[in-house]
Amino acid sequence: MRIGILTKVFTTELVDAAIAKHDRAERRRRLLPARLVVHFVLALCLFARESYEEVLRVLTSGIPGSRALARVNRSSLCRARSRLGEDVLETLFREVAGPLATPDTPGAWWRGLRLLALDGTQFDLPDSVSNGDTFDGPSTTGGLPFGFPKVRAVVLAEIGTHGVLDARLGGYRDGERSLAYRLAGSTGSGDLVIADRGFWSVEFAHAFTVTGADLLVRLQSNHLGTLQEELPDGSYLSMARPGKDVRRRAAREGRTLPKHTIYRVITFSKDHKVAFLGTTLLDPEQYPAAELVALYRERWEIELAFDEIKNHLGPGGPIRSRTPEGVRQELWAYLAAHHAIRRFAHTAALAGPAVDADRVSYLKCVRIVRRSVPSQLGATIAKLTRSLAEAGQEGRSRLLPARRNRNCPRAIKKPNRWPVHRTRARRGAVEPGRWALNQTKKPKSNRRAGRPVLKSSSTPSPP
Repeated sequence: MRIGILTKVFTTELVDAAIAKHDRAERRRRLLPARLVVHFVLALCLFARESYEEVLRVLTSGIPGSRALARVNRSSLCRARSRLGEDVLETLFREVAGPLATPDTPGAWWRGLRLLALDGTQFDLPDSVSNGDTFDGPSTTGGLPFGFPKVRAVVLAEIGTHGVLDARLGGYRDGERSLAYRLAGSTGSGDLVIADRGFWSVEFAHAFTVTGADLLVRLQSNHLGTLQEELPDGSYLSMARPGKDVRRRAAREGRTLPKHTIYRVITFSKDHKVAFLGTTLLDPEQYPAAELVALYRERWEIELAFDEIKNHLGPGGPIRSRTPEGVRQELWAYLAAHHAIRRFAHTAALAGPAVDADRVSYLKCVRIVRRSVPSQLGATIAKLTRSLAEAGQEGRSRLLPARRNRNCPRAIKKPNRWPVHRTRARRGAVEPGRWALNQTKKPKSNRRAGRPVLKSSSTPSPP
C-alpha cells in the first residue's frame, strides 16, 4: 500500500513501528489491516473534500483484493479508524516532525539563530454532541452556544520553511499559554522563538530559556516590568518577578522558578500607537533593536502555515470527524501530511540555485502529491525516488514572486449575527422551556389542500 511520493516520508517501517508501539496490530486477519487504515487516514487529509468510499477507491485501485475493498462501507471504515485510535497518528507525526532548514535555506536564519514562530489557532468541528461536550465552543453571554465546536491548537513552526516542529491540542476553553508551555521541550540552543501578545510571563520565559532558546515576544502594557538600565539603542533592561499564585502553582507541581527574570524591552510604533517587544537577547550591539522590530513581523509566516493546513490541504471548513478521538486522530494526520509536503517543497527549493521555500507554491505541491497517489500503486522505491525528483522539478517550474512586505489590519472574516440553535442546545446549555419556545413554528398554508400544515425543523430560523 502506497500514498504516492509521500511514501518516502511515511515508510512501511515507520508506520509499522508506530502501530506496534501502541499495540494496534490486528490479532486476526481483517479486510482493513492497521497499516492500510493509517494510509487511509493520511489519504483523507489529502482528499479532504472526497467521501470515505472515494478515498478508499483511489488508495486501493489496481492492487490485489481491491474488488473486496470496494464493497467496504462507511461504517466499516469508521470502526477501523476507531480501532486504530489517535495515538498512532500522533506518534507518526512526532517521528516525522522536526527542523527542515539547513544552513543553505534562505530566510530561515538571523545572525546564526534559527527562526521559529509560536501561535495558536482553532479548527472548526462537526456539531455533534460528543464534540461539543469534549471541546466546547463559543457562546453568548447567557451561555447559549453558537457556531461550531472548536479545537484549540498551539503550534511551533519554522519561519523559513513553514514546517511544524511540535503542536498541542486542547479544547476551546483551554488557554494558549498553558498549551504553549509543553512546546518548550522542542526548542534548544540556537533557536529564536517569536510569539504574539498574550504569551509572555515569567513562567513562560523560564520554560523556554531553560532549554537554551531565546524569545522575542510582543508585550502587553502590564508586562513591562521594572526599569533596570537604559541601553544606547533606546531599549532598556527590565526585571519581573513571578506572582504569588504562580510560585504556589509551581511548588505544587514540583517546579522551581527564578526569583526574578531580566529581559530587554524595545519600544516601537505600530499603527500610530506605541507597542513593546520583550526579548532575552540582551546585547544591543550583537542584536540591534531596529532589526528585532523588523524580525518580529516575520511571525506572520505561521499564519500562512495555518492557512495551508486549513484551506489548501484541508476542506476550508469543519473537518469530517464527529467523535473526539477521531478529531484528534484527523488533526495529527493533517499536521503529519502538512509537514511531509513542506519537506517536499523545501527539497524542491534547494534542488537548484537555492530560493526561499515560500516561493515554491504549496498548493501546487499538494496537487502534485494528490496526482501521485493513484499513479504510484505498486511502484518500487527506486521509481518513487525518480518520481520525487521529477515532482521537485515541476514544483520549481514556476516560482511565486518574492514576498511583499505587507501590513494588513485584522478583520472579521466570518461574521455570525445570530446564534445557531443546533444539537449542542440539547445538552442543557439552554433552559428546556426556552428551547421549546424557540422550536415553535408558525403554520404555513397548503394551497392545494386549503389547510395549514406544520413543518418540523431542528433549527429555528434567524429573526
